[in-house]
Amino acid sequence: MPKMHAAIASAALLFLMAAISAVAKPYVVPHTEVVALHSRLTGADYELFVATPAGYRKSGKSYPVVYMLDADYSFALTRNVVQHFVEREDLPEMILVAIAYPGAAADREVYKMNRTRDYTPVYAPDGGYGAEYQKVSGGGAKFRAFIATELVPFIDKRFPTALGDRTLIGHSYGGLFATYVLLTEPKLFKRYIIVSPSLWYAKRIAFTMEERAARDGITPNTRVFFAVGALEQSMMADDLQAMVKNLRRRNIPQLQIGAKVFEGERHNSVFPGAVTRGLLTVFDRPAPSKSMPQPDRAN
Repeated sequence: MPKMHAAIASAALLFLMAAISAVAKPYVVPHTEVVALHSRLTGADYELFVATPAGYRKSGKSYPVVYMLDADYSFALTRNVVQHFVEREDLPEMILVAIAYPGAAADREVYKMNRTRDYTPVYAPDGGYGAEYQKVSGGGAKFRAFIATELVPFIDKRFPTALGDRTLIGHSYGGLFATYVLLTEPKLFKRYIIVSPSLWYAKRIAFTMEERAARDGITPNTRVFFAVGALEQSMMADDLQAMVKNLRRRNIPQLQIGAKVFEGERHNSVFPGAVTRGLLTVFDRPAPSKSMPQPDRAN
């Protein structure tokens, strides 16, 4: 009997270990990888979160590329949104590339310092996360150059990309950077999704850049979707409306602008709905109404 009890106990232990092992198996997002890339221009190390279409290596196709900032919250969400619409033929297959900072997901200080350095177009002594972080601000030009001369060629060499068919998604400080690129080097991307951009930064320097772009004859040939939450601080929505108005007033035929105020959304909650509607809009889906002052309801 003791031997039988021992055998039963051993079998139960093995069953329990197998069950625990099955439960502990991590979920892996299909068709994704993480690639390290060091930039000589910014001096920083980056992690690239990449999602590819299934079977892309054997398909013989080339794919548009969507680049995202703030990878730690934008990547998995956007990847699942894209997969949902691709499977239902509402979006084309595409490659997703999100730019991350090693350690930023676990350390807010790393997160704040890196995005302050890369996403701000000019140095400003105050504002943002505080004076200590602002000491590294103003690296937007180097980060833009990193994307143009290091990141894009790296991705184009490694994956079957449709050359020139690129989209940029940015939120908050990331939206500020995306606006900066739109106003200074718009040809870098074919499409822009700009969510709640920090247009207040450096005494609204983005508006000075828009004036300079108009004066210098910079005419973006691109499709842009702007979004903001109705419950954000009033200056966020007011500034966004002013920027959209200024760009539309220039009457650039090849610049297509969609804009939406998301009712019931705050700065930290607007991104999921905005990126969903933004993708459908910039990839040739019907654009939202131009009457931006009155919020319309998301479907």
